[in-house]
Amino acid sequence: MISFDFTPREKKMLISLFVMGIITVIAVFLPEQTDSPLEETKLQDYRPVKEKIEKSPSTKSSQLIVDVKGAVYKPGIYELNSPARAYQAIQKAGGARDIADLNRVNLAEEIKDGMVIYVPKKGEEITSIGQAPAINIGSSQNSDQKVNINKATLQELEELEGLGPAKAKAIIKYREEHGPFRTVDDLTGVPGIGEKTLNRFREQITV
Repeated sequence: MISFDFTPREKKMLISLFVMGIITVIAVFLPEQTDSPLEETKLQDYRPVKEKIEKSPSTKSSQLIVDVKGAVYKPGIYELNSPARAYQAIQKAGGARDIADLNRVNLAEEIKDGMVIYVPKKGEEITSIGQAPAINIGSSQNSDQKVNINKATLQELEELEGLGPAKAKAIIKYREEHGPFRTVDDLTGVPGIGEKTLNRFREQITV
């Protein structure tokens, strides 16, 4: 048999040639592969939107000027914050005196600017003073057996001279929509009731 004796240097050269040959074969016979380009995606800048909190303007309470008269300890002109009720104005004036007839005062009435609040004495006969809340809140009939049109029932109104069911219902409807009557003459604002009709039962009613 033929034996080949190679020196170490020759062995290294043969190995190098063998490796280079393999690389050449791979480069020639394998198909060239190309990578498809990747599209770069750009991230949009995220900018947080600042929420605008609209602050509603603080509502400042307006001032009311009222004139408190009658049976109170300190009658006079007073200033109150709106909204306010009649009882608050009376308290501002030192409160009602012992002789005051609070049954004829609507303590819950809402105060308007420039209003006059009159607190009558017990047994005192008064006329309407400005916008005084002197409204009888007692029973529907007083000591003179007059019908209180602010408290009367439908049946009580129907019994008045010159009033029938239709006009009695109109009075109650008007009262519910516009609030208590301040004077007897306010009834002329009710549809179907004029001065002539009112005069028929004027002496039978009160407020």
